[in-house]
Amino acid sequence: MFNISTNGIVRTVLISSFVIALLVGAGGAYFILHQRAVQRTAAEAGRLLSAATAVRSYTDQHIAPLLRNDDKFRAETVPAFAAQTVYRTVQGNYPGYIYREPALKPTNPNDLPTPFEVELLNKFRANPDLKELAGVRDDGKGSVYYLARPIKAQESCLICHDTPQRAPSAMVAKYGPYNGFGWQLNEVVALQSLTVPAAEEIRETGEIAMLLAGGLLLVFLATYFALTLSIESLVVRPLRSLARAAEAASMGNDAGVALPASGAQEIRSIAAAIERLRASLTKSLKRLADNASADKS
Repeated sequence: MFNISTNGIVRTVLISSFVIALLVGAGGAYFILHQRAVQRTAAEAGRLLSAATAVRSYTDQHIAPLLRNDDKFRAETVPAFAAQTVYRTVQGNYPGYIYREPALKPTNPNDLPTPFEVELLNKFRANPDLKELAGVRDDGKGSVYYLARPIKAQESCLICHDTPQRAPSAMVAKYGPYNGFGWQLNEVVALQSLTVPAAEEIRETGEIAMLLAGGLLLVFLATYFALTLSIESLVVRPLRSLARAAEAASMGNDAGVALPASGAQEIRSIAAAIERLRASLTKSLKRLADNASADKS
């Protein structure tokens, strides 16, 4: 009974401890690695979106004043056209990187927002102080990291987007008098949206966490068997022998019951003490028997 309960308690404690350690270790590692992967992706997206902003600013400040006039409309003078054209070239080499400038009232129908982009635009319009929205989402093809910043109508924007009468006639002739008008100064009219693939980073994070979990499991198995075998040979078996010897002594039938000579130092000390007690008890019983025989004679 002692052996069964001791082994059961030891095994339960070991298994419980290692399962908790495995869950905490692997889960904690996955969380940390996942956060670092998202941070790396966010930093990359921030740099790319800043580059798009730089293209927009350069076009608005240096290209548009040189090419813009009342008689002709050149798309190259539009910051959104310049930035999106540059990033379409980038996308040719990196298909997962998508840059867009969707607007609620776009001139070009290609810039109509998706339902998700409409949600982002509404958040920016509801909170004018909001500078950026970012996160990880599933676009149907895998996990992607998105980064969005609002575009507010400036004075230079109203040249083309105030009314059809004020806009360049060539632009109205190309896109019609109904698209991209009615913008208000400082109103959030569009957003810069950059999508960066994150599925590979997240997948690698899961693989590393699984490898770590496998390593911890191997360590657990090796430690479990080493500890259980050590406890069995150094503690449980000697204690079992002590229990049998103590039970035999209590019943007065301890002949031939050997005490353990191996095991932990403390168990060997207890065995030696029991052996001395048993010898003393045997001598005492013998003296009592001799005295009883002498009295009868």
